[in-house]
Amino acid sequence: MVENQTFTLFICVALGFALGNYKIAGRFNMGATVGTLVVTLIVGQIGAFPRNEMLGTIFFGAFMFSVGYRIGPQLMVSLKIFGIRIVIASLFWMLVAFGVSWGLFVAFKVGPGVAAGIISGSLTQSATLASSLQTISSLPVSDAVKATYESQMPVAYALTYVFGTLGVIIFLRDLSPKITGIEIPEQGPRMARRYHFHAKNPNPTWRRTYEINEGSPLVGKSIAEFNEWSEYHLIALAAFHNDEMTDHLEYVIQPGDLVTVIGYAVYYDRLHGVKAIKEVLTPTNAPKEQKFVIGRNFKPVQIAILRQHGVFINIQDPNTGAEQLVNQLRPGSVISVTGNTSRTSKILKMMGRWHTSEDAVNYTLFALGIGGASLLGLLGIKLNGIPLQLGNGTAALIMGLFLSTWISRHHDYKSIPRNIMSFCQNVGLTIFVGTVGLQSAQAFTSAIKSLGWGVLFIGAVVTIAPHLLTLLFGRYVLKIEPLALIGALTGSGTSAASMSEVVQKAGPEGGAYFAAAFTPAFVVGNIGITLLGPVFVALLA
Repeated sequence: MVENQTFTLFICVALGFALGNYKIAGRFNMGATVGTLVVTLIVGQIGAFPRNEMLGTIFFGAFMFSVGYRIGPQLMVSLKIFGIRIVIASLFWMLVAFGVSWGLFVAFKVGPGVAAGIISGSLTQSATLASSLQTISSLPVSDAVKATYESQMPVAYALTYVFGTLGVIIFLRDLSPKITGIEIPEQGPRMARRYHFHAKNPNPTWRRTYEINEGSPLVGKSIAEFNEWSEYHLIALAAFHNDEMTDHLEYVIQPGDLVTVIGYAVYYDRLHGVKAIKEVLTPTNAPKEQKFVIGRNFKPVQIAILRQHGVFINIQDPNTGAEQLVNQLRPGSVISVTGNTSRTSKILKMMGRWHTSEDAVNYTLFALGIGGASLLGLLGIKLNGIPLQLGNGTAALIMGLFLSTWISRHHDYKSIPRNIMSFCQNVGLTIFVGTVGLQSAQAFTSAIKSLGWGVLFIGAVVTIAPHLLTLLFGRYVLKIEPLALIGALTGSGTSAASMSEVVQKAGPEGGAYFAAAFTPAFVVGNIGITLLGPVFVALLA
């Protein structure tokens, strides 16, 4: 196991995910990151495992990049809704976290390694481990002292993480609403209605297929005449005669044909009174909806021309479900197109461009994000004579924010699917923590004896104090609406577990409102807490 570290690391990751998914008391699970750390600290007792820094850096960069990439487009929307007050509250939260931690660390004579571990665990920001390790490696001390600091970090992290998670959930989900005088299940929908938040609308179009029998008034009509008969509210996409499909507008419907029709659901009443037709299953090769991006030369009259050529246009945004009016469509707006587009290719080319496939992966974008972050991360200053760099993790987050915001404006370019970003986010951090745990395991026993119960007390205060003081500051000084303020606290502390709990109580619409307040604070929190560890390492060294 010592010689084949790849085997050992990934077996630990597998066991860590299994342990992290186990629900304690049927509700709380420690998560894969902490689960993997626990497993590696135990397995690492069998021998000395040198840490693979390049492996850890790559996977940690992928984790932070994916975090930024997933929330980038929502960030600008959230800032437009809530303005700068959410950011001010987050910065105040960060200032309190720094001040309280600094006072406790000085009072209890806490060293750099323990301090970084407490910050990472009590504020549940595992990324701080990586940024602190980078700073420890730059300290002007012996390798033995560096090794001591590095071994203390994961121990302090593990000891303080549980309360950092559970304590914040209880405070934000249960105590904060009582302090601010609201009930989350009632306040969520109320604020969602005020700010026009809603769950994604279902697709308003129906695609149905009908068998046309003898005696139907549709027999003898061409596909073009059928479309005219419905005033182009319903479009006949194709007719199937003896299982052969045709979408020629001149084709005349015959008894026994199947006709696939598409249109907005409200117009299907027109077919209910037609004799000698019955609904059947739609053939698998019937035309399907495709996303289309509006360009600069778009004119509303082009939609009417497309319908006359047997192409149906659904102008509801397929990405968000938001209703759109024809005269509100702008360059970059996304619509859906269904039908034979070969005969209307010239019009479509003038209108815009096809939306890229949802499954298409922009590997170039991903690689540039990780590579660019490693270069951007070199920027920094000197604190106490110690280089304090932006770091690979924080830089990767910034690159993710920038690239996702850019790609959201260019829907015809390949993006990175959410499931791949979710994979990078979960696996990237877990593998990095696994490398740290294996390396630090040998010193685990001695480190845990030396830290004592004081670490738990310090961690508890560092966990709760920023939330409590910022709650009072945000409510009575900034006058932020209570549920949005709780969202700002949750984001500032980067507490994904608390977000899940509050969203569940707020409901679909209220959850969307809460998440919008969470996003800008989450960006500040990820950057700020990730940098707090290196700052304290430099100050306390």
